[in-house]
Amino acid sequence: MIRIFLPAFLLLAVGARAHQINTSYTTVLTYADTLKVMLAIDEADLTRYYGLDQNADGFIWRDEALTGAPAVRERVRQGLRVAVDSGEVPLADSGTEFSSDQDGNVFLQLYFVAPIRHLPRTLDLELGFVAELGNNHKNLAKVLVPDKPLLQAVFSRDAPHHRFVISEPADLLAQVWEFLVLGVEHIFLGYDHICFLLALIIVGGRLLNLVKIVTAFTLAHSITLILAALQVVELPSRLVEAGIALSIVYVAVENFWFYRTDYRWVLSFVFGLVHGFGFANVLRELGLPTEGLVASLLAFNVGVELGQLCIVALLFPLTLWAGRSVYRRQVVWGVSGLILLLGLGWLAERVLDLEFMPI
Repeated sequence: MIRIFLPAFLLLAVGARAHQINTSYTTVLTYADTLKVMLAIDEADLTRYYGLDQNADGFIWRDEALTGAPAVRERVRQGLRVAVDSGEVPLADSGTEFSSDQDGNVFLQLYFVAPIRHLPRTLDLELGFVAELGNNHKNLAKVLVPDKPLLQAVFSRDAPHHRFVISEPADLLAQVWEFLVLGVEHIFLGYDHICFLLALIIVGGRLLNLVKIVTAFTLAHSITLILAALQVVELPSRLVEAGIALSIVYVAVENFWFYRTDYRWVLSFVFGLVHGFGFANVLRELGLPTEGLVASLLAFNVGVELGQLCIVALLFPLTLWAGRSVYRRQVVWGVSGLILLLGLGWLAERVLDLEFMPI
């Protein structure tokens, strides 16, 4: 039985590190006569796609970053285009920095500057370099104009260009749709959430109990997602990610002797609170808009739920078969054992700050 499931889970483990979003950042500052652009690329992408880890020790040291920065700048510059009121502006280099944020994430920051004649009414931004950073990479771009609302957009391989309309209010409907899609994408890339759900429902049981489990998980992570995203309650991201891994380990271990699902919704609710903080960390990394905050937050949560429902619908035939099969115990133990191994790997990663399963 283990031979049946092992290849799929090994591919899952090697294919992606759970919860890794792969995000870079762009900030555009506009003044009456000057436009400034800042691009921030993190250490993982600098290592994976730009080869800055010259001694292959798993870290990028300051001298390696500064030595490799000109080559990174040139590759980024080739795909960077900025147009003000449909007229492209010539960008000039304006410096390089290598720094870290409060969570210890290391970034190479590239600065560009261009002269303009007036505050823009529209600003076109093209980030061609995003296509080099993998299929799942996102770039969060912000445009700041004096006395105007903050404008934001998410760039990807499939959406490398965006027009910011500064003289008009932001399109709330488009913004809500964008966050809904991000929610769906995140749950499909959140392999730890998928493993947690599978561990909860693989033991089978009545459909009503399954509905209770999923509903409790939904309610719980919705509560903490909203509280954390609005900064009412905050927890360190490393603690949250370790807690998510621990929840996977616990449920997988419990499956070796627990087969009743009548009260499992309680366990789903308790651990769902922890997973909600994980969703909030994703939103914090992507950045929340100042305009339409609540609508965007709810849209992201709806996207998560839509993705979750799709996953549960796909997994339900497996749980139904497992519950009725004469090999029920072997199936539950086999799947739970593999989930347990993944959970222990993620727990070790997050507690010891290691990377066993890189992208």
